[in-house]
Amino acid sequence: MEPDDPAEALTELREQRPGALGLLQLAAGSGLAAYMVWALVLQPGFRRVPLRLQVPYIGASARQVEHVLSLLRGRPGKMVDLGSGDGRIVLAAHKCGLRPAVGYELNPWLVALARLHAWKAGCAGSVCYRREDLWKVSLSDCHNVSVFLAPSVVGHTSVCLLL
Repeated sequence: MEPDDPAEALTELREQRPGALGLLQLAAGSGLAAYMVWALVLQPGFRRVPLRLQVPYIGASARQVEHVLSLLRGRPGKMVDLGSGDGRIVLAAHKCGLRPAVGYELNPWLVALARLHAWKAGCAGSVCYRREDLWKVSLSDCHNVSVFLAPSVVGHTSVCLLL
């Protein structure tokens, strides 16, 4: 075989063990990837939020969504989720019959993800996700308000669940 044979070169690469430089490159690449996820997905929502109120996005578990739905069960009228994240509570509330169901989220990447989830569920035209600051949203016509946020954020507001 010739030394330039691709199969031979591939076999040689598979047999090599990564050295210290290879491990360093892997660690640097992983760190860069983690930073990119933070910069693109999480950080945009923090830009216009005071430092004391900044919290990372943590999606609601299926059990937590079910708890919110149990509180909303049997209630008519508009449902609003403040800090809706990826929109799973809004989507679940819509499926339970609450109309209209609206989610407010500051992070544009999460709003896009919520809209994608609604589209995949066949509810894209029925639910609404808006990129707005939850502190500036008018709740005058809302019958049901869900706030799934960190205690440090909820402590700074007078909004109650199920108005």
